[in-house]
Amino acid sequence: MNELPKYNVSTYNPNSLAYNERSDFTRRIPTGLTDKQMHRDSKIAMQIVKAHMDGEYEKVLDIFYRKAKLLSNPRYWELMRTVWVAAGSTETAQLFRMMMKSNRPCKSWFMTPEDAASLDAMTFPLTVWRAYDAVRYPDIDPGISWTLDRAWCENYARSQGRVIKQRQVSREDIFAYISRRGEEEIIILD
Repeated sequence: MNELPKYNVSTYNPNSLAYNERSDFTRRIPTGLTDKQMHRDSKIAMQIVKAHMDGEYEKVLDIFYRKAKLLSNPRYWELMRTVWVAAGSTETAQLFRMMMKSNRPCKSWFMTPEDAASLDAMTFPLTVWRAYDAVRYPDIDPGISWTLDRAWCENYARSQGRVIKQRQVSREDIFAYISRRGEEEIIILD
């Protein structure tokens, strides 16, 4: 299991956090990177931000996928979270599953510090729900996104004509928790 490690003190400066109540973009400043790497990370991040603000979500994913190898490890994970929030779907889940299983260091940067603290405070096992397209995927649901919020899931299923399923999960089953988009999302990679 690729459990998320606790924040690595050498790459995480808690004094460099930007308040993150409504933004999908987490702005932490990694330490120990060269100016050249910081500049390259910023340039790629700005391309992703521009595509996101223009509503070009496929382009967001394309930029990240093509340029991920150029990113520092902390920014790889941090930007992947942003790209998941912007372009994650059942259709892109297999690609994200592959990227999320990467062995790159600093995996804890995928979650915001707030979301990591929320996940750490949860009592397991948890019941999670998922609204999936049983017509399009009658045999195997390829999705990785679940929610802790049953009412949110029911509303989403009703609005999209989907079927709801539920399961019990332990901490080891969970890749990440994301509180953005109002759904209390749990990412499960199995």
